Amino acid sequence: MRPVVVALDAEHTRQSDAGVARYGRSLAAEFRKRDDVSLIELGGGVVVARETAAKRMLTLRQDFHWYPWAGRRHARLLGADVYHVPIPRGPLARGKPPLVITVHDLVPLLYPETTTPWSRIYSRLTLRKVLDAADRIITPSQKTADDLQSLLKLAADRIRVIHNGVDDIFFGPSAEPAVADAIDGPYVLFVGTPEPRKNLARLIAAMLLLRQRGFDERLVLVGAGGWGAAGTQSADGQLVQRIGKVSDVQLRALYQRASCLALPSLHEGFGLTALEAMAVGTPVVASYAGALPEITGGAATLVDPLDTAAIANGIAQCIGTRELHATRGRERAKLFKWSRSAAGTVAVYKELV
Repeated sequence: MRPVVVALDAEHTRQSDAGVARYGRSLAAEFRKRDDVSLIELGGGVVVARETAAKRMLTLRQDFHWYPWAGRRHARLLGADVYHVPIPRGPLARGKPPLVITVHDLVPLLYPETTTPWSRIYSRLTLRKVLDAADRIITPSQKTADDLQSLLKLAADRIRVIHNGVDDIFFGPSAEPAVADAIDGPYVLFVGTPEPRKNLARLIAAMLLLRQRGFDERLVLVGAGGWGAAGTQSADGQLVQRIGKVSDVQLRALYQRASCLALPSLHEGFGLTALEAMAVGTPVVASYAGALPEITGGAATLVDPLDTAAIANGIAQCIGTRELHATRGRERAKLFKWSRSAAGTVAVYKELV
């Protein structure tokens, strides 16, 4: 049989090169290794800076022109068998080629106060229509699939759960210690786009409690972009160090030298950074909200994200039992491979051709 021709939408990479962008890049890389799928990447380009007129114009063009209409039209003209949009944006009606939508989480519905005003409005107006128009919906966790069924009453037979993977670089030895070497003393690591649902204000408060108990760790924040201040502006510079955007090689070194990774999010549809840290052998403190219990599978210390003392206690526990957590985490992370994610995704495409 000839390969399935998929048009994988990359317009989202102009908004951010983290999170969903990693998902899209990793799938595309795996598709290129396979002989049963032929890849067309649609749109995309350099990230446009937040809070600029160019960003506002880009968002309007994408949300009112590209996703509802132009993206699928380009896919059809290029002969695609399937059009796959890796975010819950897209055509508002059924059509050709068949549409696959990936829904990573339902934060705009579950925690609307932690999203931008535009995201709340646009999701309220279009999300249900986009999902009704989709021929298949992929989620990275059973939790998100359950949310789709309970909150939006979507039929289970249209939803496919396909876990994300962990890049191979996080399983190998570190070759780039320079960034981690620049951090003075032990540290707790946070990796992600700073935004309200990441719960950074409580994490910083938890670090203050640990300092009062005699712990030397500071908090190192890795990640760029974000919005809403995230509760970090007034943090003591001796307690919080911001690194910003780093390469995967640098991130591997930062994971390796961290006392633990802290991910006390109010909600995650998957939680890739938790698995990356586990692959390296770094203990993880994660929220028991969203998909994090499902994904970490008993290999992380789970805490109440609304309880600052609980976050502090979880970090202290992780630091004190590092080797036990490292062994469990590595074994858990081995279960998540992008090759497996790609195989499952291609199987979804084949259902539609």
